[in-house]
Amino acid sequence: MRPVLAALALMLPAPAFAECAMTDALLAQAYPKAQQGDNGLTVDGGGFQRAIQSEGVVCKAWPWRPGLMLAAVPLLEAKPAEEGSNKGDVEILVTDRAGKPLARRLEPDMAYSDAIRFGDMALDTARYDIAEGLRAFGLRTNQSGSSRVNPYEEQALWLYTFDRGRIERVLDGLIVEHGLGENNGNCEGEYTTTKRTITPGPKTVARYRALKVEQTETLDTSTRKGDDCVSDERPGPSRQFELVYDKGRYVLSGKAEIDPLFSTIEIGER
Repeated sequence: MRPVLAALALMLPAPAFAECAMTDALLAQAYPKAQQGDNGLTVDGGGFQRAIQSEGVVCKAWPWRPGLMLAAVPLLEAKPAEEGSNKGDVEILVTDRAGKPLARRLEPDMAYSDAIRFGDMALDTARYDIAEGLRAFGLRTNQSGSSRVNPYEEQALWLYTFDRGRIERVLDGLIVEHGLGENNGNCEGEYTTTKRTITPGPKTVARYRALKVEQTETLDTSTRKGDDCVSDERPGPSRQFELVYDKGRYVLSGKAEIDPLFSTIEIGER
């Protein structure tokens, strides 16, 4: 059986999760009233006191608009009320190259953790040209389950646009890497890995292009043979489908049913 940590490692894109090189300057300008606490900087608001741990902050220059930088800041509950559960938001920022915020968007509950733990994030600046003159940027989030015998891993892609001074979310956490398994705690079991890649479709009469998605699947079966744990990896079915833009969001085209398609993260309202 592929170990859970190994599965997670396969899910991380090569440049993912690099620390922000200008965290201090960014946080000082984005949160001028923050106070230094035991768990990092603390920020009031949102119904609970939130802590910012600098190692969790990610930022990246935006090649499409060289004068801008993208950032994502996890705002975690400083003093969780319940053991094993932690509230948390994520704030998306577009800044100038010195870290001064130009626009921001709060995603309530994006970083919430319970039995499924919120992990690291990475900014994705691939060429998501969703409309003429409009390129989206991505945020990749990782989650993992706490069960050893029922391992769960998820990486989701959230797409945002920055237009007319506003950040808008256009894709709600499409799962691009998914691992789910079951084992007896002593080698024997199965683990299924699903991977998806996204490519913007051709120009159409509508403003927004469709997103073409290709999906592959791998099944890893482990059995005990004497003292050895033997793993057999086989390809599963592949499929292609499209996401179309409808009323501000990309949704599955047609009547196809794909589960799971979107992240287990539920963005709240505040």
